[in-house]
Amino acid sequence: MTTRKTLLAAVAAFALLASPALAGNGNGGGNGGGHGNSGGSHGNSGGGNSGKSGTHGNSGTHGKSTHGKSASAKSGKKTQAAVDDVEVAATPKEKNLHAKLGRLNSLQRNINAYMNSKSKNFAAVQAYVMASANAQNAQAAVEAANQAVIDAQAALADLNEQLAEANALTPATPEEEAAKAAQIADLEGQIADQETAISDAEAAAAAAQTAADEAAAEVPSLDAALAEMANKPVDDEVTEWATGVLDDKIDQVAAKLAEQDAAAATTDDTTSD
Repeated sequence: MTTRKTLLAAVAAFALLASPALAGNGNGGGNGGGHGNSGGSHGNSGGGNSGKSGTHGNSGTHGKSTHGKSASAKSGKKTQAAVDDVEVAATPKEKNLHAKLGRLNSLQRNINAYMNSKSKNFAAVQAYVMASANAQNAQAAVEAANQAVIDAQAALADLNEQLAEANALTPATPEEEAAKAAQIADLEGQIADQETAISDAEAAAAAAQTAADEAAAEVPSLDAALAEMANKPVDDEVTEWATGVLDDKIDQVAAKLAEQDAAAATTDDTTSD
């Protein structure tokens, strides 16, 4: 009896101990069923994950593609920079004009130097400027002489017109007749003088033209003058610059020489008086 009770108690205890396991198996079964469903879901999820994996694959490809483009862009920039470097190196920087002028920079000195300098290096350009100034003044003298001829001819024309009007007069009295005769004689004398003045003016104009031609012939070559003064090669750019500078200096020297000639002429007139 006691043994039987003990056996029943052991079975009961075993049953109690086994209950959680059985319950777990039941849950496991439930979970298993759920897992079965989950398996179906996993299949779907697998499809979903496969889609995601495909997307991830694309993402990986996209990453590689982006990296490829980035590398290409960087490579392009490096290539462009290299090309730019080559272009800059292939195109020499233009020298500063004043660096090319060298000794010719001194052409910008004032006119006193052009008129009075004793420098051997400057002598050729100085001679060119002085001769050019003299030629310019000589040509101005020709223009003035020609204008004097024109003015003299105009004056003669006016006198001839007055003479024609005097001859057309009809004196009413002997006194008027005498006045007319005196006027005509006076006009004829003026006309004779004016004709002489015209001849003199024409001779002066001819002489001025000869002097101008001679002065122009005495102007030395600018290219030769620059070459003699320069200590660096003289190219077209340098010659163009020098021409502009010297044209201004020639004008200034010509004006100064004209002033000196006018002053000398005034002095001569005063002495003569």
